[in-house]
Amino acid sequence: MNVLFLSEVTAANARNGAERTLREQVLGLGKRGHAVSVVTRAMAEDPRLAVSVDGATEHRYPFSRRNEVAFVLSSVVGSLRALNGAAVRHDFDATLIHQSLAGLGPIIFQRARARRWVYMCLSLAHEEYLSRNQPGKTPGERMLRRLNAYGRWWVERAVMRRCSRVIVMSDFMRKRVLAAHHIPESKLCLLPGAVDHRKFHPVADRASIRRQLGLPTDCMVLFTVRNLGPRMGLENLLRALNEQGEELRDVLVLIGGEGPLRPMLEGLIRNLDLTGRVRLLGFIPEEYLPRYYQAADLMLLPTAELEGFGLVTVEALACGTPVLGTPVGATPEILAQVDPVLLTEGHDPGAIAKGVWRLLRLFRERPEERIRLSSCGRRLVEETYTWDLHAEQLERILEENSTED
Repeated sequence: MNVLFLSEVTAANARNGAERTLREQVLGLGKRGHAVSVVTRAMAEDPRLAVSVDGATEHRYPFSRRNEVAFVLSSVVGSLRALNGAAVRHDFDATLIHQSLAGLGPIIFQRARARRWVYMCLSLAHEEYLSRNQPGKTPGERMLRRLNAYGRWWVERAVMRRCSRVIVMSDFMRKRVLAAHHIPESKLCLLPGAVDHRKFHPVADRASIRRQLGLPTDCMVLFTVRNLGPRMGLENLLRALNEQGEELRDVLVLIGGEGPLRPMLEGLIRNLDLTGRVRLLGFIPEEYLPRYYQAADLMLLPTAELEGFGLVTVEALACGTPVLGTPVGATPEILAQVDPVLLTEGHDPGAIAKGVWRLLRLFRERPEERIRLSSCGRRLVEETYTWDLHAEQLERILEENSTED
């Protein structure tokens, strides 16, 4: 097949879950013998308008951020121009849209250039926008926020309804898509996220990994890696550590990631007297990420809302690190397959504190339980959540019919 990806992120540099999913799908289909092209926005840190990603060509278009209208118009026009450049010699058997605005112009004005259109719903655009942008202080600001959210909802709905299939990564997202856009349920396909289980793997000597990272070897290490944004629940995690007080005194918490809430989290760490017990690591390059999972006794996922899948969950499990997660979004779908003990009772500080203390006490009193959870998590990943399996299932979805339904 000739396959086109339409996206707002790059496959060349995986700094977050959306980029990692795009890259792994591009590479996975390429390994299975398909010709792959990507059309996406230009990257501020890389002025090139065409790059190669392991044999796939990524075509990039410039766009404007002057205001919302200019952003939308330049994105639509840019994607159309880049599509014409990418498809100058051939049309496509299938086009996979990763973000709705990236696909709006092509699916409306260049629909004939692909025989099959599929939408990859990682999250709902308007929900993500609302979670990242809090209500303004003035009526005008609040109205603008609602209009921006509505615009994102409308674009995504228009694109989804024109696609023959909509892929979701969890049953949670399936229900959210049905509730938000009322598309026929028969259009939906469940394709879970995944992990490179060869790169993310267990190690026999965690103490050695800790020494490499400059971490102590004589205490419990808890790790989480998140975008430092409002829905991630990191402030609840910090308050949970404070709530337990002396019971978690010998615990070191590592928080990886960047985002707008970093100043707030820094202030909270100082105010709660957690300076010696919590480290904000900033962005962790992908090549170092497995080591942090491998070094940790426990991975934490304190999400407060909208966990569409959670690649970090399966990355940690692949490394043999048990994950304690809140019962939010798709997290229960993954962790309940390992053991329900890995789910907290809620996402508030008290529930997180109780869950952390329960598991750490279990690990101290019965070390074999951590070994069991580690083995169960790794086995689940190998059987269900590898990118090889993901690419195979994606290929079947794209080849399901040669023409639109």
